[in-house]
Amino acid sequence: MTDYEEGVKACCIAAKLWMTQVTTRCKIVTKIDKALEAKLKPLSELVAHEVGKLLTKAIAEVKEIIDVCNSTVQYSKQSQLVVSHSSNHVAYEEWRPYGVIAVITPFYLQCAALGQNAWLALVTGNCVIWIHAYLWFQSRVGKVVKHIVVERFGKCLLESDRNNAITVLSDADIQLAVEAIVRDTVGTADQGLSTCHRLFLHESIYGDVLDRLHQRYGSITIGNPLETGTELGLLFSHATKKHFLQQIDAIKSQHGGKILIGGSDTKYARNFVQPTIVEISTSPKIVKGGWVFPVILVFKYQSISK
Repeated sequence: MTDYEEGVKACCIAAKLWMTQVTTRCKIVTKIDKALEAKLKPLSELVAHEVGKLLTKAIAEVKEIIDVCNSTVQYSKQSQLVVSHSSNHVAYEEWRPYGVIAVITPFYLQCAALGQNAWLALVTGNCVIWIHAYLWFQSRVGKVVKHIVVERFGKCLLESDRNNAITVLSDADIQLAVEAIVRDTVGTADQGLSTCHRLFLHESIYGDVLDRLHQRYGSITIGNPLETGTELGLLFSHATKKHFLQQIDAIKSQHGGKILIGGSDTKYARNFVQPTIVEISTSPKIVKGGWVFPVILVFKYQSISK
């Protein structure tokens, strides 16, 4: 706690100087951009190694913060005069720094969440305190953070929880749909904002889609996320794996769910689990939540209106 307080004080002092040096800070952020680009491969491997994310996904994440860094600097050089919707008028835009910005990132987005916020904050004239949290940034965590910040009339921008869904219509290309489902449920290992947790299948294609998913899931390559050809890496920690097994047990014993595919750990050591598909009704509260492992809940529907 002492280190944190000393860091905040130092950041507040630095902010007074940083916010006055417009040209200098743009040059520094540009250097950060070049340094990240030069270290793309080792940084990507580090991300993949630390959180079990596939190397291809890690590379995409590091590339994203490089692109954001570059575009932020370029945007800062543009004219501050903006065309107005009103005739014979223009709007003048001026970036005004707050002073010190805190960026809290979850374990599964080590680079992207930082880069999307920090580079804009730095160019604008803010100093940034990066807090890398070893947690999943759920809505309940965001509510706690929001409450604390609002108490001192601070401003808070939250991006928390995700429970994406895929709906497959009766006239869909089944094979194309299956590959999309696998990519969004397994390919991200639930370590990205595009991860899907719910699957709605029209009753006329329900059985066909599940049969093909069963075949496809059976051929998924689980292993080292750094190796080419791996489709599913490992979970972030042993605690996450334990939570996976607890949730699967709860789905079967408390929520009336049926495990169609997977539902257990693997023959591999460490934090590997099987990609899992669960058949369940929409009633249990668990279907409205989310988690940090590759589990998808599947539902049958008759029409979009229902």
